[in-house]
Amino acid sequence: MVRGVFFYIDGFPGFLYDTKMKKKILILIFCVLIAGVIIFLVMGNGHKTWEGNILIITLDTTRADTIGCYGNRKVKTPNLDRLGKQGIRFVNCFSPVPLTLPSHCTVFTGKYPLGHGVRNNGTFYLKDDEKTLAEIFKAKKYNTYAVIAAFVLLAKFGLKQGFDLYDDSLDSHKLVNTFKSEITADEVYEKFESWFRTNWEKNFFAWVHFYDPHTPYQPPKEFFDIKKIQNKLVRYRGEVAFMDVYVGKIIDSLEKRGILDKTLVVVVGDHGEAFGEHVEFAGHSVFCYQENLRVPFIIFNRRFFKNPMVVNDRVATTDIMPTILELTGSNPEVGVQGRSMVSLLAGGHFEEQATVYIESMYGQEEMGWAPLTGVMAGEYKYISLPEPELYNLVEDPGEKKNLIRIKSNVSRKMDEKLRELVIRYSSASGESKRVMSKKDIQHLKSLGYISAFSGKTSGIVDPKKGIVFNNRIKKIAGKIKKGKLAEAETELNRIMRENPEMINYALISQLFAVHIARNDVEAALDSLRDGIKRFPDRVNFRTLMGQVLYDQKRYQEVFTQCREILEIDPYCTWAYILKGDSFDQLNNPREALENYCRALELEPENISMRIRYAELLLKNTKLKEALAAYNAVLDNRDVWNTPRILYKIALFNASHGTLDKAEQLLKRILEIKPEGKYYYMYALILFKNKKLADALHHMKIAINQYREQLDKPQREKALEAINTWQQAL
Repeated sequence: MVRGVFFYIDGFPGFLYDTKMKKKILILIFCVLIAGVIIFLVMGNGHKTWEGNILIITLDTTRADTIGCYGNRKVKTPNLDRLGKQGIRFVNCFSPVPLTLPSHCTVFTGKYPLGHGVRNNGTFYLKDDEKTLAEIFKAKKYNTYAVIAAFVLLAKFGLKQGFDLYDDSLDSHKLVNTFKSEITADEVYEKFESWFRTNWEKNFFAWVHFYDPHTPYQPPKEFFDIKKIQNKLVRYRGEVAFMDVYVGKIIDSLEKRGILDKTLVVVVGDHGEAFGEHVEFAGHSVFCYQENLRVPFIIFNRRFFKNPMVVNDRVATTDIMPTILELTGSNPEVGVQGRSMVSLLAGGHFEEQATVYIESMYGQEEMGWAPLTGVMAGEYKYISLPEPELYNLVEDPGEKKNLIRIKSNVSRKMDEKLRELVIRYSSASGESKRVMSKKDIQHLKSLGYISAFSGKTSGIVDPKKGIVFNNRIKKIAGKIKKGKLAEAETELNRIMRENPEMINYALISQLFAVHIARNDVEAALDSLRDGIKRFPDRVNFRTLMGQVLYDQKRYQEVFTQCREILEIDPYCTWAYILKGDSFDQLNNPREALENYCRALELEPENISMRIRYAELLLKNTKLKEALAAYNAVLDNRDVWNTPRILYKIALFNASHGTLDKAEQLLKRILEIKPEGKYYYMYALILFKNKKLADALHHMKIAINQYREQLDKPQREKALEAINTWQQAL
């Protein structure tokens, strides 16, 4: 009978004969077994299935080196530092694109911009057939919620899909949301907390978006040195510190309700911000240098990941979706282009350094410059432009020494790798193609990739040159604001004459601004016509022209512009509003209301637009519909904190609805903003509701404490009412 030991190592069986076993082999086996146990214990976290809540917090325009736990000592970010020190912090995470909408689409689809098709802000839309994280978790019966803080993430741009509630109500006092529409971190937190109070006991998938570090950098005074108010970097850091406070408040909300340990928290930046490292000042859209792409990325749950960890492997925001899916036991989605980081969460490493595709189509889309594509692979970064760039990121992390000529062989190999990635990531299946056909090559051009070695780049403006001119144009814009119109116009015309290839949207816009400042309408319209001729696929000049024509009461020309705008961009809310207002001016209520309905379909959370729609209904004596439209505004939680809107709805209910509703609304107004006219009207409503004692009490407050806020007729009527009501009592 043969004696021995039967064993398993990493799932493989073995048999050792004890009669021939030597001491050295026994020690080796013992060490292997111990190592296996250790690996099992270390990697156990990564291989468990997460079954709790998921909270994704995205930090807009936040570069990694602005956070304390990433090495910055000039900004206070204690809350992000806590998450980074107690969780898993990724040192080298990169966004593939320095633009908000494309970057967030990447986070939620696991695809590069080439894959999901969203290449720029404001003019691209995520298609309905793209599967997002929210859709996946909604199908798992999660309660899904999102609150966003900026125009470029409005629901109409496509990221709403899968969310039970997608709160994109921004400036409630503005009829039209623009690129400047945003809300601050404290408002974002209040919105989240309002939802959280009634939903924290449910299993949820939530996304909170902060936008504060974006220009123009206006943090509260206590978050930066007021003596350095002119320093944009100082103000930027102040915005980051301010945002950090409300990240902390969200974490505190989870902890106070005892569900922090039941919530997987994922914090990630969408892109960075440049401060002159490569001629881009206080911006991020044009280039793909490290300051634009390297972002903070932290995964936190102290029970699920018991051992804090710092991961140095290069990862991309494309990897977030497949990682969350694997952690929750879900199968990867077809076409996902990122790779799961679960092995990294377990203490392992990727077998080889990740290759990351990068791009910015902003220069091409906005300025007519060359498109920017590139790739990070191994220790190198390659950027394909008319003047291509190659950097060794290990030896030159600041990307100061262009090696394109010194290492021409590496450059060509990187260019070939980039071409392969463009083909792979733009295909529906995400599969690579070995041989490129002529159709493939034409496809590459349509996607924005032009090889720096192909000879096809001549005549195209390199963004490195273009941005120098744009910086000049920004200075000219400052002169226009100061009223130096003749000087500004002379400089703009000189640029157009001496550098016709540099004529772009920014330059023509400043010429338009000069003519408008002079009140020269026809010259302003001519500059817009020139812009439309040069850039026929952009709607910006057409929307400006539509507004000017509307102000001139040239409504038929307005309709022509709006029709052309909607042919280019069928989701342009402003075009429907402009048409609606024009039809209203022409006394065509049916068409006016129809266009406002279309606008509301695109931006259902737009409070001011709903108010305007209700006013149009009222104007056309559709009282029942108007009442319903006014009261529908109350479904938006933000309205309950906006006295001006509540007052308008209260007055309408007093006239055409119910006095009880009017009383309820006025009571709420006084809770948040006690003022004379509100006390005065509340007293009158209480009187009509036969609550005489309460009416008298509130009218006395109106006249005794807020007399100066009442006009003469109101004061007279208040005194008369007090006298009459006192006698009645």
